[in-house]
Amino acid sequence: MKSFFRGAGQAFCNDFNIRKSDMPYSDENCTRDYKLGLALSGGGFRSALFHIGVLARLAELDLLRKIDVISSVSGGAIIAAYYYLKVKQLLERVPAEGGRPPGRDDYIRLVEEIETDFLAAVQKNMVIRTLIDPGKNARMRGSDYSNTERLAELLERHFYRPIFKTQDDNGDNTPISLRKINIRPHSGNTSAGTRNPLLIINATCLNTGHLWQFTNLSVGEQCMTKGLGRHPIGLLPKFRFEDERLTIEQRKILYNITLGQAVAASSCVSGIFEPLQIRYLYRMDKKPVNVLLADGGIVDNQGLESLFAENCTHIICSDGSNILKFEHEPSTNFFNAMIRTNDILMNRIRNESLEELSGYGPGRFAIFDLGNRETRENIFPADSEEIVEALTEIRTAMDAFSDKEAYTLMYYGYNLSKKILETNEFEPVMESRAGNGNWRFSDIYDHVLIHDKERRELISHLRIGSRHMFKVFMLKKTLPYLILVPVPAALAIWTLLFIMKTSPMMFWIIFTGFLFALIYSQNQRLIKIMDNIGWLRNLRQKILKVLISLRLPEPFSYIVSLASWIELAVFNPLFLHYGRIRKISENPIYQRPSPRKNESLYQADN
Repeated sequence: MKSFFRGAGQAFCNDFNIRKSDMPYSDENCTRDYKLGLALSGGGFRSALFHIGVLARLAELDLLRKIDVISSVSGGAIIAAYYYLKVKQLLERVPAEGGRPPGRDDYIRLVEEIETDFLAAVQKNMVIRTLIDPGKNARMRGSDYSNTERLAELLERHFYRPIFKTQDDNGDNTPISLRKINIRPHSGNTSAGTRNPLLIINATCLNTGHLWQFTNLSVGEQCMTKGLGRHPIGLLPKFRFEDERLTIEQRKILYNITLGQAVAASSCVSGIFEPLQIRYLYRMDKKPVNVLLADGGIVDNQGLESLFAENCTHIICSDGSNILKFEHEPSTNFFNAMIRTNDILMNRIRNESLEELSGYGPGRFAIFDLGNRETRENIFPADSEEIVEALTEIRTAMDAFSDKEAYTLMYYGYNLSKKILETNEFEPVMESRAGNGNWRFSDIYDHVLIHDKERRELISHLRIGSRHMFKVFMLKKTLPYLILVPVPAALAIWTLLFIMKTSPMMFWIIFTGFLFALIYSQNQRLIKIMDNIGWLRNLRQKILKVLISLRLPEPFSYIVSLASWIELAVFNPLFLHYGRIRKISENPIYQRPSPRKNESLYQADN
């Protein structure tokens, strides 16, 4: 087994070369001598929305179409895959007769579409939707289906399927095979400087502890530059989708890996989502290996390692993760102490990656950090410290984000990248002439930030955004409580009526039976004990299969489904309603300067 890892793994690590026909497009007339990489960090939907602001500014600077490699993690992977499919749609579209190839303005329009459509998908609340189907809830109790697989289905349905179309599509529920997303530009859309980017979605392999990559060309583990020669465990070989050496079994497994699974694997935070499983792709000592993949942030939350491995000469890093902060009195609670310990470890990994990036030298890298302290006073008109602090504390979950939360994150990502690129002399933009997009997130400035009352309300709203549950009840609004109170009251009345019409003995028999069924199906300790007893484990699995086949999920599945439906139908819309940006007439004292067409970066944007 060790010889297999050391031989095959190292050979693939050192000698794995993508064929020339698979490399990102490069026009022969393009004379630039740099390879530009974009890293989109993890951090759930918080980071994804922050990255949209960064993409907006890069589009204005005509940098998006020049990116060679996109490396993404977790929330960054969600938006990276979305952006990649939009580029695929743009570059594969048949151009109008006599039309020009896509340029800066086309990429600006592309991000304008993302700004609207991506947020609309975010506000559908992926976390709650994973629990709304009782049949799926029951399946997730088994061993052949997980909440990560469910998340993969939802990501494809609500984010990727609406913009991915191929000739062999069979409907909206057709899985998007990872191997089919490779961009093949129309000949009329190629021009000097326009690149066909390589998409890398990073995950962590729990079998080996190594960096695992999903790309539009291959899947497998990748050498990490700062880990060479240190790992006693070799690499699992990387496989190209079009490699003729693949066995029929391997080809079948690889072809069935979907884009949604890749993104879900990169996003499945341990303890919340189960690891994604890839079975039978590898065999060790004549035994099949069950590869388990988890959150890519465990190894590299910034996504920089993949750009180092791709030998990018210039790197842009959009970092929407949270920076470790000083705590006056760290919690002694076991759960909180574990979270703090994990944050310390993640911070150390982050610092090591950024230290390696700094070795690139001036003008060759740019970092846009969500917790940046140096530029915030130049971005927000007042209360900048409180606003940025609140943004860094916003949840990293994949639930619904209100307009106020989303637009503030986008606005900050846009203006932070704008300020930094004005001063750090990043070589790819030194000669750029900036265009201007019509960004909806600018409303947060016009209608909120420059008005004292609305700005204070925004800060309060953002602080509540750090909570994962019951956010709508913390907004100090009456309506959510008026809706909630009748529910337990109605339940209590129904219970009393039931007892009156049914003999007390029958009631307690039914209640006790339901309670035991609930304990049996949900008590993790009991399940764990039963799973260690072979015949009990097999009996439980058979019961689950029968219930699923008869469409009779466990009682708890219906309870969870009902609660999820109520959240989606009632409280989620209420939270989004309270988080809308209320239009206010323009302050006569302040008037935003109208941008002039094609102004230079260092003149138009001060």
